[in-house]
Amino acid sequence: MLLRASGDRNNESYNLDSVTAEGIADAGVKNGDFLMELAAAVYAQDAEVLADIRTRGVKLLGERGLAEAMGIASGFNGITKVANGTGLPLDQTTAEVTGEMRTQTGIEDYSEAFKANKYDGA
Repeated sequence: MLLRASGDRNNESYNLDSVTAEGIADAGVKNGDFLMELAAAVYAQDAEVLADIRTRGVKLLGERGLAEAMGIASGFNGITKVANGTGLPLDQTTAEVTGEMRTQTGIEDYSEAFKANKYDGA
């Protein structure tokens, strides 16, 4: 599956199932294994694991690459919460264009409404 139009322009394809499915390691992204570890570490908020990630990340990605990766991983959840908190709906065009990707990755399972229904019994 392509990730938006950039995949078309660059003739690249990514395995988005690797983001949410167990046991799929190769997303087709350079340093993907490390980036998945980084995302899990940011989510878990374990100081020791994050320190190890930072040390390895500088060696693997360089200081700037690590800063960019950490910024993206850290900001993703916050950006989603801001959009949900303001009640900002997914616009129709984006819903249509991303429908297959959202189904394939199971990303709807991370929505605030899904979590509220799951954990609050609504």
